[in-house]
Amino acid sequence: MSPSRRTKTPEPLPKPAAATVEERLRAVGTQLGDAIGAVLGALPGAPLRPNQLVGELGVNRAVASRVLNATAKRDGLEVMHQIPGPEPLRKLVRAAVGSGVSDELAQAALDAIHAFDLVISSEAGTRAALDALISASLPGARERFELASKYSVFKGLSQLKGVQAELWVSAAVVAPSAEDPERHDLTWLNGAVAMQRLRPGVTVRFSYRYRAAKRDRDKSDELPTIGVLPLDQFCVNPPAQLETHTAGETIHYTLPDDLLGPRELTDMFVVDHHPSAMNRFAKPAERKQTSLFAEPAIPVGTLVFDAIVHEDVFTGSQPQLLQYDTAYHGIANVNDEARDIDRADTTDSIEFLGRDMSRFQMAELSSYGPMLAHLGDRFGWDPTKFRGYRTRIQYPVYGWQVCLAFEPPTGR
Repeated sequence: MSPSRRTKTPEPLPKPAAATVEERLRAVGTQLGDAIGAVLGALPGAPLRPNQLVGELGVNRAVASRVLNATAKRDGLEVMHQIPGPEPLRKLVRAAVGSGVSDELAQAALDAIHAFDLVISSEAGTRAALDALISASLPGARERFELASKYSVFKGLSQLKGVQAELWVSAAVVAPSAEDPERHDLTWLNGAVAMQRLRPGVTVRFSYRYRAAKRDRDKSDELPTIGVLPLDQFCVNPPAQLETHTAGETIHYTLPDDLLGPRELTDMFVVDHHPSAMNRFAKPAERKQTSLFAEPAIPVGTLVFDAIVHEDVFTGSQPQLLQYDTAYHGIANVNDEARDIDRADTTDSIEFLGRDMSRFQMAELSSYGPMLAHLGDRFGWDPTKFRGYRTRIQYPVYGWQVCLAFEPPTGR
């Protein structure tokens, strides 16, 4: 008797009160891995490699690779995360019967596949939702799920915005002010590498929001003096000719509309220097953290965000990485508890770069070290007195605010 073919709509699985969702998923995944593994082990010439499995059963190579990888896992959640969907598995099992696998093994595999199908419909609804559910319990799976999801967002928004770049660089250098012992200077290096316009006529713009201290806003309606330095000599691709526009507390940098073609690449870097822009001390009962944040202005493949701080800045404080969805409430203040609901929970992390700015490099941009040295000469920094922190994010979500938040010392 040939193994039965199940075509009816899966019915919900019973949910024992003692079993959690994770336990139910793991049990079904273990059953599935064991049953499919038994089928593969009964094939002539087993164990087979992916190409051999393709030749023996006529499945495509992607299915063959995923099945072999999944059945090699010991954790039932890993099996379920790695394995193809129910229908490709059914085709594989039926093909295996034609290669001599017994009806008994095939039926056991089809029963396990049916249980897998039931889990998808009853616990998640779709395979994509099931992967999201599994990712919460498997660190490796979660990272893969996040990366695939962010890549999809990147591709879609690149087409909608009509522009993309391989790399976005944000580096904030904080040093004691030479003019005011109660303040710090803030210098920003921002830019895009290998940027291209995907559609003609698309406006390419990125902005810097300068949030002046309250005392500065009280004194004047104008922005404080900001030094902007060109860095064309450090571009890997031809440098973009930026146009600068100021509106309120925002500086806009734009590219001429006719500058880019769909196959041309360009780089753009700008440096904004803000003397005495930050308070050195936190006042009691006021700000608990001082945040530096990056916002790639266009969809990018990688964000590298560095906070480079002087040894006398944020002494004894280690930065905290926070990401906010700004779509509804705009730019977030990390000290505003009402914005905690907008924080995104991701697997991204912070890397300590060590001490001595002259040693800081970036694998994605060979000119990064020379750029920092150039700025150090321009502003009189002693590189040995700076320490650095970095977060590197692949396919950062456009519209999310990435923060590195420090705790400044309390003032007198």
